[in-house]
Amino acid sequence: MPDSHPLICRFGALGDMVLLTPLLRQLYRRSALPCDVVGSGDFNRSLFAEMPYVRDVYSIASRATPYWFNRSQRELVGALRQKQHRLVWVCETSSKSYRLLARAGITRANSINQLNLAPVANEHYCDKWLRLGNLSPDGFDAPSLPAAAPGTELFVSQQESQECRDWLQARGVDAAAPLVCIQAGSKRTTRRGRASNSKYWHERNWGELIDAISATLPGAQVMLCGVPAESEMCAAIKGSCANSASVHNLANELPMRRLMALLSLAHSCVSVDTGPAHAAAALNCPLVVLFGKANPRRFRPVSLASPIKVIQGFADHGGDADIGYISVQQVFDAWLTCQASAVQ
Repeated sequence: MPDSHPLICRFGALGDMVLLTPLLRQLYRRSALPCDVVGSGDFNRSLFAEMPYVRDVYSIASRATPYWFNRSQRELVGALRQKQHRLVWVCETSSKSYRLLARAGITRANSINQLNLAPVANEHYCDKWLRLGNLSPDGFDAPSLPAAAPGTELFVSQQESQECRDWLQARGVDAAAPLVCIQAGSKRTTRRGRASNSKYWHERNWGELIDAISATLPGAQVMLCGVPAESEMCAAIKGSCANSASVHNLANELPMRRLMALLSLAHSCVSVDTGPAHAAAALNCPLVVLFGKANPRRFRPVSLASPIKVIQGFADHGGDADIGYISVQQVFDAWLTCQASAVQ
């Protein structure tokens, strides 16, 4: 028998999948059924754990590998064929994505696709997905919903929060102290030639910012977040801080669910434009985001409850945006503004 749970397909990175959560919430409200999600990367199962709007997550390792050489793609097709979802929203436009989905019987003729939407200049992706969520494939007669808040959402259990506090205590960090998360790295951090990394802000800048925050927020414990490949960068940042004893390099210690629990407990976060910044916003952590060349009007993190400040750097004479033009003072002032907004 065909499955009536909404199926959403999006082969995106971490930030892309967080931006998808307003659509998941909207379809859950329309159908009264949690959604199934198809994505790329094992992180999706961790990301959507504890989310009431999601039932099952299907994931492939990669779309780049040819189908017959990729076991995860074949397993995905088998699972989708077995479920026979009849209500499908595809947040993709690439022919490669549809060739994969077509093997499971999902085509543009029997699903809703973002190409069904009239383009809107500089439309934020959350607003775009909410518009998509009001379109209905054949057989889905639930009424559309009025325009809703576009904020993203993620969920952390009480047990996960307590486990994170216990972990912090075990490594000598007072979990009751103000925890300030810093996400300096992105997927591009480990590429050769940081000068070509459009999301790279110098370690010296991060050190100066952390010193300013520590001087303003007594007892603050600064959490340098990241993946293991960013550990060297985090170590350099810690080494540039005047009071490095209160700065902690966690790049080798943050699996997805622990990172999410930490962000949910944090006083605030400062990040480059990358996936964990979107997770912070979705967990209602006050946030400052440094943007490089990407358009923040389309990709900025969006929260339901916490203040978010976006900074983009430009040269005095104008021209293209560049994260290198962002000053430490700009970021610190934005952080102060976030704190004032959070208190109100």
